[in-house]
This record gives sequence, C-alpha cells and structure tokens, in this order.
Amino acid sequence: MSVRKETGGTEEGLARRHRRFGWTSLFVWMSAGLVIETLHGFKAAAYLLDPVRRELWTLAHFHGSLLSVVNLAYVRWAEAPGLGAAARVNASRSLIAGSVLMPLGFLLGGAFHYEGDPGFGIFLAPIGALALLVAVWVQMRAAWSGPK
Repeated sequence: MSVRKETGGTEEGLARRHRRFGWTSLFVWMSAGLVIETLHGFKAAAYLLDPVRRELWTLAHFHGSLLSVVNLAYVRWAEAPGLGAAARVNASRSLIAGSVLMPLGFLLGGAFHYEGDPGFGIFLAPIGALALLVAVWVQMRAAWSGPK
C-alpha cells in the first residue's frame, strides 16, 4: 500500500482504526447492556421507576452496539477505491464521531434529566446523527459514481 500524507499513514490505517474502534466500542456498549440488565434484574428503583432514563439508556445501548457493528462492517469500505484520500478520511472521521456522539447523547440525556424531558446531553444525539449522515452521503456518492 502506498503512504498518503492526507490520511495520516497508510491506506490500511483507516481499516485498522475502524476495526479497533468497532471492537472496543462493541465491548463498551455490550458492557453497558449488562449493567442495564443488572439494574433491571436487581429491580433498581433509580432505573425501573424512571421511564425517561430507562428509554434513553436502552436507546444508548442499542445505538452504541449497532454503530459498533457498522464500524466493523465499514472496515471493508474504509479504503474504497472510488473515494479520494480526503473524502475517505472525512467519511471515516464522521462515522466515528457519529458513533460516539449519538449513543453518548442518549446516555447523558437519561443520566441527568428533568421530570419528563431528557437532559442537555441529548443534544449530542442529533449532532451525531448528522455526522453519520455525512459518512453515509460520502460513501453513497462513491457507490453511485462507480469505480475510478
């Protein structure tokens, strides 16, 4: 593989980054799911009697785990030949940023919230969603433009 200064290393580096991030993130969010199940199993009032917290933490676990798997699948396309180096790096950064911000927004929104409304942390979720859309948009354009 050739070294490209724009990507901060070899082209293979993006695939390795997503592989490492995906497995680490999957471990973190599956562990969070275990904590949620433990709270449920021990009938923790702070969790069970708070529907906003319960829903947002479930969303955090679900989105975090799903986006971890998306990052693992993305390893295959991290060095897509239809993308230039800058677009490849932008898609990679956007995917990782969205994979962190969206579930973190749900987690924080449920951790610190007001009566029936999520806390301010929830504002990270739509920012993460926009970052994910950027990554998908870049890859979609590459898919439609055909091989270069």
